Amino acid sequence: MITIKDIAKLAKVSIGTVDRVIHKRSGVSKKTQERIEKIMETHNFQINKTAQTLALNKKYRIGILIPESHTDLDFWQQPKKGIDKAAEEIDIYRTSCTSFYFNHFDATSFVNAFKKLVAGEFDAVLLVPIFFKETKRFLPSLEKENIPYLFINTELKGVNDISYLGQNAMSSGKLAAKMMSILLQDSDEILLIKVRKESDHHIAIDERIQGFTSYFLNKNIPNTIHELLLLKIKNQEIVNTFIIEELTKNDKIRGIYVPSSYVNLVANCLKKNKLKDIKLIGYDLNEENRLHLKNKTIDFLIDQNAFSQGYNGIKTLFDFIANDKIPKKNQYTPIELLTKENIL
Repeated sequence: MITIKDIAKLAKVSIGTVDRVIHKRSGVSKKTQERIEKIMETHNFQINKTAQTLALNKKYRIGILIPESHTDLDFWQQPKKGIDKAAEEIDIYRTSCTSFYFNHFDATSFVNAFKKLVAGEFDAVLLVPIFFKETKRFLPSLEKENIPYLFINTELKGVNDISYLGQNAMSSGKLAAKMMSILLQDSDEILLIKVRKESDHHIAIDERIQGFTSYFLNKNIPNTIHELLLLKIKNQEIVNTFIIEELTKNDKIRGIYVPSSYVNLVANCLKKNKLKDIKLIGYDLNEENRLHLKNKTIDFLIDQNAFSQGYNGIKTLFDFIANDKIPKKNQYTPIELLTKENIL
């Protein structure tokens, strides 16, 4: 694709002269203008709408609704880093990004952050729609103002988002189930551990669980699946107590599936109690999970490439509002299976 710099070189003029011709400004002789226009026509040069935006001094604002994170161990730190990187790159095009944070265990926190977002009058919005009902309640406020919105990490079907970037959660759950079935005997039992409050409705987590359980059901695999809900996840000792009680009560459990990055809590428990015969599968490659994977406490991790979700989400929105580039409806990211052998 030919650039303004290429045209300037072919026409033997400055880039500024080419820019004046493109934007129909004065100060260029008719002969030079015709020569430049001929080169543009010959090479099918398309005017970059971003350049037009700069010429017109147009400014864009992107609003972001994402769970809060405090350390690099938090999953949401990675998409945030991707968002920050993309925001830095598009800043030169007079496009700013403003983030609103919420507690991903608290629907009220989500609602309050969404209200602030709606009041911000943005040109486009990136959302993590963890809470199904609450998200659907506020989307009409964006649609009424013709504000395009895009989802990352959590897919919400039946709405008017321009695109979704993230894994197919059902498929990732099925992959986890397939790997667990390979690790276990038919007589072994499985513990599925949820880490969230009972009132929450985390769509991606629910779909991972559905994918996991449906795999065993559809394949007629006889392993019994038990469920455990952990509420006080900030206290490792309480987590340990609940897990050990469950393993004692069901002594045939040989596999544990955690459909979130909190798999490290279970790994800590297994390591402390020297339960090396329990197979463990979870999500996301933060530093603590990486160490447990290297030490074989975790057998498999399913990574979501969370950085790219945030980065590509912002870039997709920018291309949509600044360059009229229509994205694919579903931009599913690869489901990457990590083991001790394929991590650095």
